[in-house]
Amino acid sequence: MKKLKIFIPFLLFIMVVVAGCSLDSETAPAETTAAAVIETASVLTAAVSPTSTIVVDPEFTDRDQKTTYDDTSAVTVTLDGSDIQVTGDGATASNGVLTITKEGTYVVTGNLTDGQIVVAAADSDKIQIVLSGATINCSDNAPIYVKSADKVFVTLNENTVNTLTDSGTYVQTDENNVDGVIFSKEDLTINGEGTLNITTSDNHGIVSKDDLVISGGIYNITSADDAFSGKNSVKIKDGVITIDSSAGKGMTSKNADDNTKGYVYICGGTITIKNSTEGIEGTAIIVEDGTINITSSDDGLNGASASAAETDTGVKGGGAAMQNDSNVYVSISGGTIDVNAAGDGLDSNGNLYISGGTVTVSGPTNSGNGALDYNGSADVSGGTVVIAGSTGMAQSFSETSTQASLLYNLTSSCAAGTEVKLTDASGNKVVSYTPDKTYQSVVISTPDLVQGSTYTLTCGSQTVEIPLTGVVTSNGQTGMGGPGQGGQGQPGQGGQRP
Repeated sequence: MKKLKIFIPFLLFIMVVVAGCSLDSETAPAETTAAAVIETASVLTAAVSPTSTIVVDPEFTDRDQKTTYDDTSAVTVTLDGSDIQVTGDGATASNGVLTITKEGTYVVTGNLTDGQIVVAAADSDKIQIVLSGATINCSDNAPIYVKSADKVFVTLNENTVNTLTDSGTYVQTDENNVDGVIFSKEDLTINGEGTLNITTSDNHGIVSKDDLVISGGIYNITSADDAFSGKNSVKIKDGVITIDSSAGKGMTSKNADDNTKGYVYICGGTITIKNSTEGIEGTAIIVEDGTINITSSDDGLNGASASAAETDTGVKGGGAAMQNDSNVYVSISGGTIDVNAAGDGLDSNGNLYISGGTVTVSGPTNSGNGALDYNGSADVSGGTVVIAGSTGMAQSFSETSTQASLLYNLTSSCAAGTEVKLTDASGNKVVSYTPDKTYQSVVISTPDLVQGSTYTLTCGSQTVEIPLTGVVTSNGQTGMGGPGQGGQGQPGQGGQRP
């Protein structure tokens, strides 16, 4: 009965998230739908992590997804070197700066060699900036800076390539610490079917001090620091996103001022984070769909609050060195996630839930990190998971899981490119995965695993028969990181879980 209390609300939460991702507010008033979803998501999120206060809004409004506009009423902005020409009311241009002060749609084309777009509108105004073959470089500030508005929508016009760059350290012009190529103090949505290229050698890529929503478009972000940063949330519905954030995070959302906010929600799109410190980080991380590939010098997915006493040393004790943060969780219910991490692969300073999708993890190779790392519980109830890494901080899933899993620490390391293969008693392949790095510990969970059955694990020249003695079968540690006690062909005594 205890498991039912945990997992039935969790599955209901996932159903709400799925519905939220596909909501079409043409079939119901947007305000009513949003309120209902927010209220329901709040209650069910609390059921997932009972003491978490994070409120997840899985809705994408019609306006978030609207890429059309009225040409006849739109203000036309033409960039020409250092000159800006404005046709229409609501914006002025001076000394290479376009200042938007009124609600409306602004279509921007051309090349600005050194200047920026500034939005300084009333807090009730909604602004749509349509980039239609626009290139903007700003030598000492953000190419697009939203100081004030209700909400700003940046639309990438179909079949256009738009490029935003800066040239170094920013000179602050007001009370705001502007530190991103696109920097917004307000809610920011980016959509469309065009391409946006962002390059910065000193700053973040896209920053919102409120909610950051991506509902479409093609993105190539090269940033010295975080590529996507939303203080309240980062929400991804669709798009093709490629990130190279050498000294920063691919996507991050944490809020030190409000513990109900600071989450990353992904329900679609193709995301490739090919270089980052932390791939995706948030107080809560919710993945419902999409294709995600992460390469990180530290953690792949990192559930951590803004107050987490955590450094980037890469040594976190596999969960033992930090207290469980009850406000933090990572939830994966769908999609395809592949992680290549030098630090922890899947890391939650609170709880971890996997109920669907396909998850593969390669790394870490050092004993100070774990391919699976959590401080609360890690419950698997669905999906296919193959995790390969070092033995030092290896963890299995928790006994509160409803889908069977196994953790096996091998007698010796397997070289990068050595296949992990699990077969059943008839020799049929249950699952296989080829890690990119050297590994010695393997965690596997699939819906095909049956308690009481015996499986054969083959990793290169090492072959071992493993009887599944319970929901969790392990020859190592189940709940806290630490070296395995077995590794001689059968699960070690004390590692088995009934």
